Amino acid sequence: MATVVSQYSTTGFYRAPVSKGLMGVLFITCTAINVPLLSHLRQYLVCRLPDAILEGELWRLLMAKTAFLETRDLICASLLIYSFRVFERRFGSRKFASHLMASSLISLVLETTAVLLIKSSRWSSYHNGYLSPGLYGLVFPLFVPYLFNIPRITRSHMLGIPVTAKTLTYLVGLQVCSTSIPTAVTSLCSISAGFLYRWNFARVQQWLVIPSWMAKICGVTLGSLLASSAPVDGPMGATLDIQRQEQTERLEQQIILQRSRDSRQVRQNTGQGYAERLVGPEMSWGNPAAANGMQQQRRRLFGNNLPNFNANANARENIIQEPSEENITFLTEMGFSREQVLRALNSTANNVEAATNLLLQDH
Repeated sequence: MATVVSQYSTTGFYRAPVSKGLMGVLFITCTAINVPLLSHLRQYLVCRLPDAILEGELWRLLMAKTAFLETRDLICASLLIYSFRVFERRFGSRKFASHLMASSLISLVLETTAVLLIKSSRWSSYHNGYLSPGLYGLVFPLFVPYLFNIPRITRSHMLGIPVTAKTLTYLVGLQVCSTSIPTAVTSLCSISAGFLYRWNFARVQQWLVIPSWMAKICGVTLGSLLASSAPVDGPMGATLDIQRQEQTERLEQQIILQRSRDSRQVRQNTGQGYAERLVGPEMSWGNPAAANGMQQQRRRLFGNNLPNFNANANARENIIQEPSEENITFLTEMGFSREQVLRALNSTANNVEAATNLLLQDH
């Protein structure tokens, strides 16, 4: 996640206002409960089961999920949200907010059930019955679409294990969920909630949806506050790793272009005399009769079986740029239509990584 300090970090929340607002709320709530004047509010984030249910303090279940108590968890969760903002660009802010709301509620139900079962079993000594404070139900369910919808691009291997652009994101999540047994239980329940939402269990995707009128009110009141300007240095990748890769590719293209210019200049300076001696001055490229001379020379060499060089070049270009059915299937399974996939593959010469980046930018 070191790419947070990249040159695109100021515009990293472009078309992702919900993610930007969620990260702001995380920092505000965590800062508030650590200020000495407001430190007494930390007691309201503590929820122990089944005491909270028996005493009728069900509001503690929701309050426990409003802020992280540890700064370490806050930083890791913020990095994960910044990485997962790609889904808001793809789904849209309303659908993304609906996903967060539904998955967090499912996660809370699963966690409450799991804690009560553990508390009533012989393994209760491994869990004290407290709900882990923090927005785990908002962050960890997004690992499910991250696993299935973001392609794995292998960068290198370490001890035979492939290391991809997604590896660091998984390691950050593992760091958060491995701090304690209650945190591990919460994380597993949250990931299970992500699977249930993806499988549309009990039609949760249709029942738990942000109303359109609420989305419009939030857009009018908070839209300008959470809006981010578009990047000014060309197209922006869907993830920070892609952005850094684009920057490196632009530098490499500049180097290759400069080398091509130098080579062309050398050929122009050293190859012209040799070409004139080989084909004669009347057939040099600078002579108006060069085309006819070259055509006659080809006919003397090939006779009537003169190859069509332009047709062969076009055929090779069509073969290279023809989208493969494997790439089309891979991208359509991510949720894009076949027309969008074909258009993206055609514009990127059947490069599935570049086409994925292009599709994610347009959603």
